[in-house]
Amino acid sequence: MKIGEVISRARRAAGLKQKELAAAAGVHVQTLKRLEGGAGAGYSTVRALERALARHGATWRETDGGYELTVRLGSKAKD
Repeated sequence: MKIGEVISRARRAAGLKQKELAAAAGVHVQTLKRLEGGAGAGYSTVRALERALARHGATWRETDGGYELTVRLGSKAKD
């Protein structure tokens, strides 16, 4: 799984729209859209998105085979 797909899944699991995540990370929404669409991004952009997602309960780590995504659902989660 590519990093853009991990970010997209984490964003959706956290209940965030692209515009919301981009604003929380301090990146342009078009940058996020391109990344989720398969384009590359700089290290600082990915780290900013990772920090923003972590504030919403989503984290990931790089593994030998790609990335492992963990999403912590808080009390606001709906069934």
